[in-house]
Amino acid sequence: MEKLKISTFWLLIIFALASCSSIYWASVKNSTSEELLVKVKFQTKYGTQIMDMPLKSDEVNVWQYEQSSSESKVMDIKLSSIEISNASGCHLVFSKEEVRKKVENTTRQIVITPDDLLKACDK
Repeated sequence: MEKLKISTFWLLIIFALASCSSIYWASVKNSTSEELLVKVKFQTKYGTQIMDMPLKSDEVNVWQYEQSSSESKVMDIKLSSIEISNASGCHLVFSKEEVRKKVENTTRQIVITPDDLLKACDK
């Protein structure tokens, strides 16, 4: 009986530790008709890290991240901004707050639309 109590105790400890963080997938999708250069910036304890990704039309780039299960609705807490540019020189930046708004209707996927580029090119 004592062994059962000890085993149960350790299983509960392991379960509690495992549930404190989770692995998620995030992605950026280019739904425009042109190739884009996307720079995803992350703020970590080591400083700013940048992931450059050229995205062809309708291409998706995926990355994996870990964060607390209590923050599961937040897309990659280390993500600070996303910069997008095209061949004609249009440049667009989504701040962390804008990224949050863009992923409200998609599960951890940022979709870059033709409207996003039109707004950037009109400025």
